[in-house]
Amino acid sequence: MKERKQTTKYLLPAVFAMIQVVVLASGILFMRNSLMKLTIEERSSQLEEMVTQIQANLDSGLQTHWNLVAGLNNAVQGNHSKNSQDVSDNIAHMENDFCTDLYGCRVMLLDEQGTAYLSDGPAGIWYDISHLLDGEKRHTFVSETDTIDGSFLVFSQELDSPITMGEDHVRFTHIVLLKDIQTVKQYYTTTTYGGSAATYVIKKNGTLAYFDADDDDVIGARNIYKALEEAEYVQGRSFDMIKEQLDRDGIAAANIMLNQTEYYYCLTSLDNYDMTLMLLIPADCVAVSTMDMMNSAIRTGVIFISAMALLILLVFFSLIKVQRSSQMVKLEQETNKELNQLRMVAESANAAKSTFLNNMSHDIRTPMNAIIGFTNIALKQDPNPEVRACLDKISDSSEHLLTLINDVLDISRIESGKIQFMPAPVDITEVADTVANITQGFLSDRELNFNFAQATLEAPYVLADAVRIREVLVNILGNAVKFTNDGGTITFDVSYHPGADEQHIVACYSIADTGVGMSEEFIEHIFDEFSQEENSARTKYKGTGLGMAITKRYVDLMGGTICVESKKGIGSTFIVELPLELTGGEKVRKQDVSSATAKLNGVKILLAEDNDLNAEIATIQLEECGMRVTRAADGKEAVEVFANHPAATFDIILMDVMMPTMNGYEATKAIRSLDDRPDGRTIPIIAMTANAFAEDVQASLDAGMNGHLSKPIVMDEVVRTIAGNLER
Repeated sequence: MKERKQTTKYLLPAVFAMIQVVVLASGILFMRNSLMKLTIEERSSQLEEMVTQIQANLDSGLQTHWNLVAGLNNAVQGNHSKNSQDVSDNIAHMENDFCTDLYGCRVMLLDEQGTAYLSDGPAGIWYDISHLLDGEKRHTFVSETDTIDGSFLVFSQELDSPITMGEDHVRFTHIVLLKDIQTVKQYYTTTTYGGSAATYVIKKNGTLAYFDADDDDVIGARNIYKALEEAEYVQGRSFDMIKEQLDRDGIAAANIMLNQTEYYYCLTSLDNYDMTLMLLIPADCVAVSTMDMMNSAIRTGVIFISAMALLILLVFFSLIKVQRSSQMVKLEQETNKELNQLRMVAESANAAKSTFLNNMSHDIRTPMNAIIGFTNIALKQDPNPEVRACLDKISDSSEHLLTLINDVLDISRIESGKIQFMPAPVDITEVADTVANITQGFLSDRELNFNFAQATLEAPYVLADAVRIREVLVNILGNAVKFTNDGGTITFDVSYHPGADEQHIVACYSIADTGVGMSEEFIEHIFDEFSQEENSARTKYKGTGLGMAITKRYVDLMGGTICVESKKGIGSTFIVELPLELTGGEKVRKQDVSSATAKLNGVKILLAEDNDLNAEIATIQLEECGMRVTRAADGKEAVEVFANHPAATFDIILMDVMMPTMNGYEATKAIRSLDDRPDGRTIPIIAMTANAFAEDVQASLDAGMNGHLSKPIVMDEVVRTIAGNLER
C-alpha cells in the first residue's frame, strides 16, 4: 500500500507535466495553422491589389488608342478614293500624320464585304469580321487572323459616314487600329518580386493570346483555363470556385502546385477588351517578410515550449529528490546549474529577438529607401496628373508603412530600455510651428478646420529632444485628423508656464477635436499597447494600435505628463506638459537648406553603396544638388578608390555599413589608417545606412565616422549634414 501511494505521488505530477506539454504543443500547432491561413489571405490580397493596379494602368494606356481611333475617324471623313492604290496611300498618310508606329499600331479600312485594306494594299477578306456584326459601333478583342501576320489587340469603330472608292462606289464602313499585342506589355508587365512574376493575356475561351516573363512558361499549355482546372489546388479550392468568383467579382486569386512548386495566380476580367489578365508568381516571392515573421514566431514558440517542458521536468525531478534527504545538497547544486542553463537560453532568445529586430529594420528600410527615393525623383519630372496622383499615393503609403515599422520597433526598444533621449539646444517655439506645418499636410485631402495658436516666449531656447517632442505631438494630431469627420474642427494651443525654478519652464500643449470621441471604459486603456476601441477600428482607421502607447512612454521618459478627456460622439482633448531647461540662444545653430545646397555645387563625393537601387537614388539626388559622385560597390573598393586617387580628389565620403567583402566600419578604419595619406585621417566620412538605432549611430562614431544618416534618406538632412561637416 505504501509503495502504491508513493508511486501515485510521483505519477500524478508526471501526468500533469505531459498534459501541459501536449496543450502547449497543440497551441503552437493551432497558431501555425492560423498564421498560415492569414499568410495565404495576405498573399492573395497582395496579388489582387497588384492586378487591380495593372488593370488601371492598362485601361489608362489603352484609352489613348481609342482617342487615336477617334482622330482617325475624323480624318478619314469625306476622303473618297479613286482606286485601291489611292486608299493605301491615304492610309499611309494617316499612319504618318498620327505617328501610329510610336504606338506599335497599323491602320486598316474595311469595306462592306469584309475586305481589309492596309497601307501596303488590299489584304483579302478579314476573318474576324464576325466580331463586328452585333450592331455595336465599337469593338475591342484579340485577333490572330491569317489575313495579317501577328497577334493584335483590335480597336474597331464604325465610320460616322461611310466613304467610297472608284466608280463602283465601294463603301468603307469601319476603321480599325491593329495594335501589336507585344507592345501592350508596357501596361501590364511588372518588375515587382524581383521580376519573378509572369503575365498571361487570355482570350475569353481560355486560350493563350500572349505570354510575358523572363523565364519559361511553367504552365506550358495553349488553353490556360484547362491547365488551371487540372492543377493541384492548395487549401481545398478548385478552378470552378475561382471561375465563379471571377465571373461574380471580376477578380479572383488562388494558390496551386506546378512541378512540385507552389505558385499564386490572380485572374482579372478585362471586359472592355474581351480578354482576361493573369499574374503568376512563385509563392516564396510573395509576403516574404510575413513568412519570416511567422517562422520566427513559431521558432520562439518552440523554444518556449521546450523551456517550459524542461522547467516542468526539473520541478518534477526536484520533488522526487527532495524526498531523499541524503541528496539535498547535490539536488540544490544540480538545480542551480540547470536554472543557469535556462537563464542562458532565455538570454540567448532575447539576443535573438534583438538581432531579428535589427535585421528586420535594415532589410525593410533598404527597399523602403528605394521606393521613397524613386517616387520623389519621379515626382520631380513633372508627370501628367494621372501619374502624379499614383505617385502621391505611393508616397503616402510608403510614409504610412514606415510609420508602422517605426512604431513596432520603437515599442520593443522602449521595453528593452534602449531608447535614448538626446537633449540639445533648440528653439521650442519652432518645434510647435513645425508640428503645425506637418498637420497642415495631413489636411491636404480633408475638409477640416485647423486652429493653431502659440503664446509668445521671450526666451525660447531650451534643452530638449525636439525629435521625440515632435513625434508625441504629431501622433496626437494625426489621430485627431484620423478620427474627426470632414466639417469638424481641430484646435492646437501652445502655452508656456514657469517651471520649478528660474532655469526651467513648462511647455503645455492642448490638442482638442470634435471627432468620434471615446467611451469612459476605453479611456482607461488608451495608453495600452495594441489598444483600439472597436474591433472594426483597425480596418476602418488603419494603424498598429501602438501610437498612444509610444506617446505615453516618451512623455514619461521626458519627465512630463499626459492626460485625456473625451466623450463619445463629441470629441477628445489631450493635454501634454513637459518640463524644459532654459539655455542660451547662441548655442542654437541653424542652417538654411537652400543656402547649404548652394554651397555644395561642385563638391566631390565618394559614395560606398553595394545596393544598385540605393546607389542610383543617392547619385541622382546628390547630382541634382550640383555635387559630383563617384561610386564604390563595397567597402574594399571604397578604400582602393580613395587610395588610388591623389589628395583632394574627394571632399567627403558617404559610407554604407552593411556591405559585402568589407563593411563600412572596417572601410572607415582602413581609410583612417592609410600611412601615405594623411588626408585619410581628416576627410569627413558620413554613415548612410539602414541601421537606424541609437547604438548604430554610436558604432559609426566609434569606427571613426563624423556623422550618421538613416535610410530612407531625407535630402534636406543629407544637405545639412554634408554642408556642416565641410564647414568644420
